[in-house]
Amino acid sequence: MLENIISEWIRCINEYYEINRDGDYKFKVSNVDDQLKDDMIEFVEANKTLVQEQANTSIIQYHPQANTAIIQSHSQAYYTSRRLTEILVQENSECFECVIKI
Repeated sequence: MLENIISEWIRCINEYYEINRDGDYKFKVSNVDDQLKDDMIEFVEANKTLVQEQANTSIIQYHPQANTAIIQSHSQAYYTSRRLTEILVQENSECFECVIKI
């Protein structure tokens, strides 16, 4: 049940980005219920915010001895993203093992 919900959600998000690849972001994905539509909009808005935050959280450090500036991205954002990806890959792998055993 959960796997079907997530698969449908991913399909709709991918379709949304494909339809709106021009950057216009008009909601046109068909055959979705209101909850899925709300989830998609929430994801898209959160994604926009994350992209903006990643741009804004770059830290510029000036090193006077070297007379250079170093830009460091926010390490917590990278850690969180990497960790979520690891969890999703692990969950998907576990699901595939169940499918293979059956």
